[in-house]
Amino acid sequence: MEKLQNSKASRGLVIAAVVAALVGACSTARQQPPVTNTQASLAKSPGAALQPIPKEPKGNRVVNRAIPPPPALSDKEGSSNKSSKTILVQIHQANLKEIAIAKMAEEKASSSEVQAYAEQLVEDHANADNMVNAMAQKSGARLHQSAQGKVIVQELASSSGAEFDRLFLRQTKADHERLIRELQQEREDASNDDVEALIDKLLPIFEQHHDLAQILMKKEQA
Repeated sequence: MEKLQNSKASRGLVIAAVVAALVGACSTARQQPPVTNTQASLAKSPGAALQPIPKEPKGNRVVNRAIPPPPALSDKEGSSNKSSKTILVQIHQANLKEIAIAKMAEEKASSSEVQAYAEQLVEDHANADNMVNAMAQKSGARLHQSAQGKVIVQELASSSGAEFDRLFLRQTKADHERLIRELQQEREDASNDDVEALIDKLLPIFEQHHDLAQILMKKEQA
């Protein structure tokens, strides 16, 4: 019986000691500041310090500093893009105009040399327009035909024979002379590599068309 009482007394002392330890721990925990998620992470990985996103007060709210958006296109870049599209539209309109009057010349020209020249115009300008359309789709340019080309076609349709040949050659010579001059200037001002390469390909072809028209005009006059 004495041993049993001693055992109960020992267990009572142990329980009392445990309770006292718990009370002391709770008291210490109240005095210590709470451990944040960042501190817990640092405790787990001391070498990988987290960099919290800086915040700045704005009125009664706290706003995170977001990454600034990319800068908008400058006026120079916007005007350059617009200029490139304008050049494509210009070449497209010239192609459609020359194809239309050349197809008419294939049927109405009185000279076989003028007919052969007209066939070359149709083929060359059709190929040039394929390149222009491909580049326009890539850049998002919208192509259209001007009303001026339709007026020229109507004027040629009312003539025939040698008169048609003369008017046709004079028109194509003037068209290519103006187109070459404009493209040469735009080639110097262009900042788009694709447009520059396109002009470099087309200029020799248009210059040949101009020279052939001039040669045929001299033959017709002779």
